[in-house]
Amino acid sequence: MEWLITVGIISLLVGAVALFSSEKLRKSAELLNKPIYHLDNFLSSIRIPVGAILIITGGWLVSVAFSYPESWYFHLIGVIAIFIGMLYIFLPEWLKIMAKMADQTLFSTDELVTGPRKIIGIVCLIVALYIFYAVFLILK
Repeated sequence: MEWLITVGIISLLVGAVALFSSEKLRKSAELLNKPIYHLDNFLSSIRIPVGAILIITGGWLVSVAFSYPESWYFHLIGVIAIFIGMLYIFLPEWLKIMAKMADQTLFSTDELVTGPRKIIGIVCLIVALYIFYAVFLILK
């Protein structure tokens, strides 16, 4: 019951912020768009152990996957892990190339959210009202 009330309160707050305060939404987006930690330097310093772990894990996944032929995706995941592990060990420059590619923004999720923000706000408020009504009926 408490979790239902918590979800209702969160939905109510998100709906109110999305519907009434576009400036607060932009400020929170700016705060959330900052990187927390850069993995590039850390991973390049331990690339050989990471590569070895990926190769061992990928080999183990492929060997286990032969026991379960209906789970074909285990083979795929294992081969991908082995391939990435070999790249870590033998071609360390790919880390920098992949990091540059990953740093590029393909599309802005901020525009995706702030565009229909009023619709999202109304939907969240309706969901919150429905949740509070359901809690009222349960407690009645």
